Amino acid sequence: MKSKVEGKLWKVCKSAKMYEDAAEKAMTVMTHIYNSNRRVIVNRYISELKFVEHAEGLARNLTSLWKRSSSLSQRLKELHGNIQEQIDDLYRTEVDIDMKLRACHGSCRSALSFTVSHPSYEMLQIDMDQISNTLNQRSKGATPPKDIPRVTLQPVDVGPAPSAEYKTIPTVQRELLTQFEDIGQNQLVLEELLEDSADVDVDNYVDLE
Repeated sequence: MKSKVEGKLWKVCKSAKMYEDAAEKAMTVMTHIYNSNRRVIVNRYISELKFVEHAEGLARNLTSLWKRSSSLSQRLKELHGNIQEQIDDLYRTEVDIDMKLRACHGSCRSALSFTVSHPSYEMLQIDMDQISNTLNQRSKGATPPKDIPRVTLQPVDVGPAPSAEYKTIPTVQRELLTQFEDIGQNQLVLEELLEDSADVDVDNYVDLE
């Protein structure tokens, strides 16, 4: 009877040791898989944070550039109008001087040799017309959106946390296999751009390199 009991106990111990070794082997494989997946998730998490940061900076830059471009376009139109007025005034003045000199009889006509260069004014007017057409075409182009959506991260529910029993496994405690809990799982979401972002100075760009 004693021999039979000892034989049964030996078989039980052998089975227990076999199951323990198999469990340890499985936990070792799971540890490698866990660590590999953790590196991927951590890299992706960091990439998402950088992407959102760069996207927000880009949205601010685009908004600032749009405001700056609109302001410069308006300024160009004003300067173009002023130059056109000055050209017209100068042309009328030269024509008036030329007419007065032609009507003058005597020393003034012989002392001053003056003629209006009409071809030069015509070429100058052609250039001014081309500039005007270019400005009009740009102003009629597609208007960029004023409210650029901003990219944000929103948490995603990935399921229940590990059970208390799982955390008591020696390999889990030794290899720190509960570290997924400190990495938030997120999804990218487009939201409306913050109102104060439209007031960013165009000179204060975010470095996106």
